[in-house]
Amino acid sequence: MDYARSGVDLEKLRVIHQVISELVKGDESTVLGVGHYAGVLRYGNLNLAIHTDGVGTKTLLAMRTGRIRNTGVDCVAMNVNDIVSIGARPLALVDYLAMDSPSEEVVRQVIEGILKGADEGLVKLMGGETAVMPDVVNGYDLACTVIGVAEQLKTGGEVKPGDLLIGLSSSGPHSNGFSLIRKLIDQGKLSLKDYEEELLRPTRIYVKAVLQVLKEVKAAAHITGGTFSKLRRVTRYMIDIVMPEPPQVFKAIESAGVPHHEMYRVFNMGVGMILFVSPENKQEVMDTLQKYIEAWEIGVIREGSGIKVTTYKGEKLNFV
Repeated sequence: MDYARSGVDLEKLRVIHQVISELVKGDESTVLGVGHYAGVLRYGNLNLAIHTDGVGTKTLLAMRTGRIRNTGVDCVAMNVNDIVSIGARPLALVDYLAMDSPSEEVVRQVIEGILKGADEGLVKLMGGETAVMPDVVNGYDLACTVIGVAEQLKTGGEVKPGDLLIGLSSSGPHSNGFSLIRKLIDQGKLSLKDYEEELLRPTRIYVKAVLQVLKEVKAAAHITGGTFSKLRRVTRYMIDIVMPEPPQVFKAIESAGVPHHEMYRVFNMGVGMILFVSPENKQEVMDTLQKYIEAWEIGVIREGSGIKVTTYKGEKLNFV
């Protein structure tokens, strides 16, 4: 079982992203262009960052289990984690909630989750939009937009051979790969009853931890859809990663019939954020991070190009 057969073809999505990049051209006000973790607009002396993202089909399992509140946290996390990846501090958030029918309970739980996530992500909820679209939406769909400000952008331009990679632990699959997860559950290959807590646990928010070490960090990467392929946004040098053993929920998904290599192309496998640091700053960064989150040294930057990932089973994968 792979992601494409569940309805999400990452290769086709990559082509679509290329089409968008060709159609959408920045102007002299845009700093990073399109395709990075966030868009950045230079406004006076400010670097204003903006990003939008949603929860995806995880909402379908949330409806099935009643864990709707957690997806509000997910929505905030998917945005503020991307904002902080370019060195920006999240400031304000608006949400968009679409439902197949009016539901006071869905609205209440979603907003409660967004407020919880906003508190964790140091961002203020400013408002949003609610829509009822019975012929378009199945259950509910949720997205957020976050703006932030960066005093100094972290784009990866300073990353060089010899720099180290520090991985920050994830809380589970976060908000990616759920079309595949649902297929496995519906086919009886993965038990929702046994893994409900791990699967529906909210996406971890890394803002507080990353901001504490931002001055010592050269770049950051939020590991989401497409997983480690997005590290190309940071640097074109060779990235050599050795992954730690993942939490049990990922082993359960693999045992349900997902090929080992596919797991690392769809899921974060226990590492939800990667920081790039110089060797001389590694210990200071690690000491600070350990106050907030479990972290490991997982890789190094080398001469050359490409992304190599060694799995916890010792299998070597190349990301193109």
